[in-house]
Amino acid sequence: MLSNLVVTNQKVVLIIDELNRERIAPKFIGSLLHEQGQGTDTIKALPTGVSLKHVATFESLIDECANHNNNNTPAGEVGDVDAVTPGSKSTGFNVILPTLADLLCYQSPAFIFGFLNRLRRSEHVRRVFLWASPHHLQHPHAAYILAGCEYLAKLVLRLETDKLLSIISRKPGGGVTNRRFSCQVSKTQFLVTPVDGGLPAGVSPKQPSPEAEQTPEPASSTFKIELDEDEVVARNALTLPYERTSEPSEGNIIYTPDADDDFDEEDPDEDLCI
Repeated sequence: MLSNLVVTNQKVVLIIDELNRERIAPKFIGSLLHEQGQGTDTIKALPTGVSLKHVATFESLIDECANHNNNNTPAGEVGDVDAVTPGSKSTGFNVILPTLADLLCYQSPAFIFGFLNRLRRSEHVRRVFLWASPHHLQHPHAAYILAGCEYLAKLVLRLETDKLLSIISRKPGGGVTNRRFSCQVSKTQFLVTPVDGGLPAGVSPKQPSPEAEQTPEPASSTFKIELDEDEVVARNALTLPYERTSEPSEGNIIYTPDADDDFDEEDPDEDLCI
């Protein structure tokens, strides 16, 4: 299911909608949370419309999350949001923001980035969801604003077509994964399958049997190492230049004296007083 890939320990989730379906944003995000066991009482959403013009609307959301956790959570548990796994009871809230196009109608990009960063740092917020449709962003610097949101997000879900989506996930250690999936929507769930032919999310691949591991795969190269019978006969009949063609015979040393050689048979030490 898609919720297995989106509702994770990543705190800020940005959904980039290339299909211009902003009207389904709250319902779509809510269904992902419900599939992972997040109840309605764990979801907070900002109101839409003219109320976004007032800073108090944003401050009220942060105060509500903080006060609710302080009144209902035992001491020592608040802030331990990283240890909570998807599907379990969380001490933080899942905050669903209005679409980026709506936010830009009433607030400046600097205020939006600041508020998003406050939610990201809040110990009372479990996850933050922001929906953005590039074609609906009526702002002269829309591309830069969207890039800034991607920078703050830890997980970016891009709905490319009706049957194709991609997910970029940033890990705490600095690693980044970028995967593409084909999607299929049924009445009860949203199924995704890796484009590379892998299994759907949540399904572990089968382990290969030992017999399959020991069976060598056929070579794809045209280079041949083995020799057939005719080639073996031709190789044995070949005489290389450095090979001897006859048995070695007994050798004799023949020495021809030189004109300067001294063959005096007298004792060379005769004149010495020994």
